[in-house]
Amino acid sequence: MRSVNGFWKRDYRSKGEILCLMALNQARNPYFYENLDVPDTLEGRFDCAVLHMCLFLRHLKGSLAQAIFDSFFAYTELTLREIGVGDLSVGRQVKKCAQFFYGALQSYDEGLDDKASLQEALRRNLYGSTCPLKVKELTDYVRKCDQILRKYDFEKNPLTPIIWPI
Repeated sequence: MRSVNGFWKRDYRSKGEILCLMALNQARNPYFYENLDVPDTLEGRFDCAVLHMCLFLRHLKGSLAQAIFDSFFAYTELTLREIGVGDLSVGRQVKKCAQFFYGALQSYDEGLDDKASLQEALRRNLYGSTCPLKVKELTDYVRKCDQILRKYDFEKNPLTPIIWPI
């Protein structure tokens, strides 16, 4: 910590914030929007970010899982404010985002555990009513990410970059 004009500022980011930014950076990869036909809209980008956060949270427990979750919703709230959502509406919008998040987390977990169709969950959450031809490729990508993250040691190596399949 350092003092700036009498206020204490953090000089570092928490492990949760670092992991959250890894997920968000991957979700911003143009490949999803240009090659996999994920809608390049605010909603499509949020949905892609939720997918990557869900992949992380499958393999995190305890305080680190809570920290990455808190960081994600802090960024979500900041984004809502930046796009002009008023102070009185931000809480309501964050609640809607959280409801979508929890539903997506459950459907992706069930799909990755082969209890339900992962491909259907991705189609529903990322593509809405359309049925793009690229959903099979996205499903393969998600399964590869899940395998990569299963082997990653989050506690010891939060600064080690994750080698994503795309």
